[in-house]
Amino acid sequence: MALTRCAALEAAEFGVRVNAVAPSLAMHPHLVKVTTPELLRELTAREAFGRYAEPWEVANVIVFLVSGYSSYMTGEVVSVSSQHA
Repeated sequence: MALTRCAALEAAEFGVRVNAVAPSLAMHPHLVKVTTPELLRELTAREAFGRYAEPWEVANVIVFLVSGYSSYMTGEVVSVSSQHA
């Protein structure tokens, strides 16, 4: 978070925005390889929607951040999360 904010302050004078995305639990093929099925079930059960985020759901937030809709945002860390239960 601090790195994102510091980089944003330094880049602002050049018109560059710096933001970060922090997903809670997003499925990825590599995650399956390094995590046990039991741990994945436990983590998924703790999510409010009872499931993990799909990659496209995280990507949608990134698309927003690179679009003009977020033109005044810089130095922010956006949590892509359904909140832990």
